[in-house]
Amino acid sequence: MRTYVYKNKLLRMFIAVIDSAGYFLKKILFPPQNKDAKQVERILIFKVDHAGDVLLATPAIIAIRKKFPLSHIVLVVGPWSKGIIEGEKYINEVISYSAYWQDRNPDRNLNIRESFNLIRILRRNKYDMFFDFRGDLFAIIIGFLSGIPKRIGYGWEGGGFLLTHEVNTTINKHQVEILLDAVRAAGIEPDTSEVSLSISEDDKKYVLALLKQEGWIESSLTIGFHIGGGCPSKMWPIERFADLMEMVYGKLKAQVVLIGGTEDVALIKKMERFLSFKPIVMAGKTTFKQTAAAIKMYSLFIGNDSAPVHIAAAVGVTTIVLFSAANDWQRWKPYGNDVVVVHKDVPCGGCEESVCDTMECMNLITVKEVFDLVLSKSQNI
Repeated sequence: MRTYVYKNKLLRMFIAVIDSAGYFLKKILFPPQNKDAKQVERILIFKVDHAGDVLLATPAIIAIRKKFPLSHIVLVVGPWSKGIIEGEKYINEVISYSAYWQDRNPDRNLNIRESFNLIRILRRNKYDMFFDFRGDLFAIIIGFLSGIPKRIGYGWEGGGFLLTHEVNTTINKHQVEILLDAVRAAGIEPDTSEVSLSISEDDKKYVLALLKQEGWIESSLTIGFHIGGGCPSKMWPIERFADLMEMVYGKLKAQVVLIGGTEDVALIKKMERFLSFKPIVMAGKTTFKQTAAAIKMYSLFIGNDSAPVHIAAAVGVTTIVLFSAANDWQRWKPYGNDVVVVHKDVPCGGCEESVCDTMECMNLITVKEVFDLVLSKSQNI
């Protein structure tokens, strides 16, 4: 019995019926053929979700590059995560595509014209291999309509019959390993699972100057925070963040630095009303890569389940992540050597809702238990 990610029973049944017909027709019309594979010159990878998810895909992308060192590799990403992957040496080209089903903007539009333009461009470029690194039905359809002969991906949302190589894996392990299973399905054996994020010297110089301009002292204990999140259900109350910062500032005499995007600025200003001191605020002043350069200078980083904690883990900084029960923390936690997840099991866990009325799972996380972790970790720094 095929497993689908849909929670709605009727939708699962509908997709299952469509898939059954699709697999049947595929077996009759397109039986497996043992042809010698042509040289792989152009590879297309779809990863149109968000920045943290793109980071978790880097081990799989690097494995593809090592297997095909001379191939032209193109990555399709959302404009919301383009900045985290641009400039990486293992990618030749990045295409920005506002995938409607991944867009968190409440004013998003059904971008049919953009989708058809993308398919037209992809068909013209004649790719040899396609990877969908999420299991998106619409991404699979785009790969199929683009005429790419070898298509690797997951059939969790349906449409697996449109793939030439459907990944056989389970969601009961970390997302990095799930993505590495996709490259294994293409006959590639990865030699590392390390998440990669490069930082330029220019970005290092920029954030160092910015931090010093804000009064940062390089030799002092520095604890970074990100209080925002991709959706409300992932966010710890800002009053508790403020209480934690007061303890960090008062008891540990640590410098407190707040990072984030422009969307976090208003939230930070709201939280600052609960503070008796002025933290260093970097939110809205840095790109993804500059944020990585800044975090790498911190002693410790704390945040909700969002891109910054993935960045912190990727650059090797001790990371404490406050994880809601909306998603499986064991699958989606930051991938690094020194990551601590604070998580509470609740009956409604796994809801995958972006908004929650009770926020029970996050409200159960206390300031004291997080500070105790900070205290423990800071003693080893």
